[in-house]
Amino acid sequence: PASVPALDQRQTGRCPHAAMKNIGIVCEGPTDFIILQAVVDTITGERNNFYPLQPEPDVIGRYENGWKGVWKWCIDHAAIKKQFMNSIQPALDLLIIQMDGDVSRKEKPAHCSCDPTVCPDRESLNPLYCNTITCPVTLPCNRHSAPVTGYIDHLKSLISSKLIDTDDTCIVVPCDSLEAWVVAAYDGPENVESIEDPWKQVILRGAPYHDVRIPRQKKSAKVFREFAPVVCRNWQQVTRLCQSARDFEQTIRSFTYGQRLFRYAG
Repeated sequence: PASVPALDQRQTGRCPHAAMKNIGIVCEGPTDFIILQAVVDTITGERNNFYPLQPEPDVIGRYENGWKGVWKWCIDHAAIKKQFMNSIQPALDLLIIQMDGDVSRKEKPAHCSCDPTVCPDRESLNPLYCNTITCPVTLPCNRHSAPVTGYIDHLKSLISSKLIDTDDTCIVVPCDSLEAWVVAAYDGPENVESIEDPWKQVILRGAPYHDVRIPRQKKSAKVFREFAPVVCRNWQQVTRLCQSARDFEQTIRSFTYGQRLFRYAG
């Protein structure tokens, strides 16, 4: 862990400031990392140091990309989270964990522990390796069918249960995915968090999307580095349209405000 490099992939168009916090990010993919770090700097008004913990920078490691990689990372680091954060030098001040809301919407294993679920193998099998064809889970889940709020509450609770220790941790659940924040920044539709798969339903349908070319219609760091400044510039609009973005901003502000109070009190 001590060798994890801090990456600076931001192109926010803002003047750089002295680094304020050391922040580790566990997310579904490299493009999510690009948007999250740019948004955090926008919220805090500071230039922070960011460490890509999952997926790893070379996307080759113990965990796969996507929501399953996030789930596995949380399980494996639950017992050593504090030691892990301190082992990175400089030590991490905050851990951000991201999982898209579409996991709650469409992935049966995420609902394995829900009360309405009746599964004879629930205690003996890892949900990540279950046969989803014969899985008794039915979607939408009765407990988490409410769009946005249900998905956010469900996945925050799920991640917290796997991680156990959530001190100095921010869990963010963009709905339906983090690309909804991009669509909110560019197009501003009122129902943006209700659009299923905004990457395919909105961004790819407008290729090029607002003059941003998307080679082979694939997500890439280059494309999301072009998206990031627009998301940050229109962040107020994004938070107005996206409950998940408002929730993320409130958590980040609470953390930084509490840290500053502690520092000043000392």
